[in-house]
Amino acid sequence: MYEYIIGNLEEQAMDYVVIDLNHMGYKIKVSTNTLNELPGLHSEVKLFLHQIIKEDEMSLYGFATPDEREIFRTMIGISGIGPKAAAGLLSQFSSSELISHILNNDPKAISKAPGIGLKTASRIILELKDRYKDYAGMDVKVINIRETNDIANQAVNGLVGLGYSLSEASEMVSKAYDPDSSLEELIKGALRATNPLKGR
Repeated sequence: MYEYIIGNLEEQAMDYVVIDLNHMGYKIKVSTNTLNELPGLHSEVKLFLHQIIKEDEMSLYGFATPDEREIFRTMIGISGIGPKAAAGLLSQFSSSELISHILNNDPKAISKAPGIGLKTASRIILELKDRYKDYAGMDVKVINIRETNDIANQAVNGLVGLGYSLSEASEMVSKAYDPDSSLEELIKGALRATNPLKGR
């Protein structure tokens, strides 16, 4: 299983990109959200990957953040939702918007995504509302930082590993977040923001 790819962005279309790595072009399907995060052509990019293998097809899906990939993987685990529909959800909504619709029990909003009917939207809510309950108390700004910044996301995961809940860790990181911080500095700052005796 591929984890990520780092290479030059050589081609970009509505639902895929081509990444050149060591003179080999990889066609990778992407959501609108990921497309919006990419730099200009011929720039270096990093995409987190998920591989789909079928009898007649092998496809790579790429994501700007691990969080977006995790939501994609969660969606394709639900009966009736394939990779194309999952990518459509992530093109219609940001991760925070989709989680918000799930927590607000709003199948009508979710069904606006291509290939998603009301019945499927209701199934998504039923299966995922408990999974994302920790997001209920989070500020949208907090979720957005996690979505768009890999170091912030790693810091949150590190704090969760220390015993903090997802919502606690995300709030701590958002208070200490500085785009110029290293991972170690961000974790120490988050701990200091909660307890001045920690993180020294």
